[in-house]
Amino acid sequence: MAALHAPEEPSVRAHLSSDHVELERTLERLIEAFEVEDREGVSAAWTGFEHRLAAHFDAEEQLLIPAILPGNPRVAAAILAEHRHLRARLAEIDPGRVSLRIVRAVIDELRAHAAHEDRVLYVWADEAAPESARSSLFQAVGPLPSPDSSASGRTGVVK
Repeated sequence: MAALHAPEEPSVRAHLSSDHVELERTLERLIEAFEVEDREGVSAAWTGFEHRLAAHFDAEEQLLIPAILPGNPRVAAAILAEHRHLRARLAEIDPGRVSLRIVRAVIDELRAHAAHEDRVLYVWADEAAPESARSSLFQAVGPLPSPDSSASGRTGVVK
């Protein structure tokens, strides 16, 4: 299937994968704060993570999922179900009382979700997403970081 966007445009996959890397960096700061028992650092990193993840999910749900739904309702439903599950898991966590073990378990779930999106949703978006959805998504997620500020080839969330 031919792509519906100009070849010089950055890909949806590149944009959203770079956002996954930024989410990963926030989680790395969270883990570092846990390891040195910096409760203020834990709280700040957690709040930043929650806000960025909510914006990321919202962009996907408002711009990509409606575009993929007519042609691939199972994929759309699966991604939405994962988002609901992850939001529920995050809502259960009190950053002032959460253990590093629980944070790592949630990180594992986020990594699996990011890999699923990368394999299914982002590939489809680069091949078939309408230009209007792509443009709106790029605005919602923001510009790609410069090549020297992101970890090239990394997708997903912290290990």
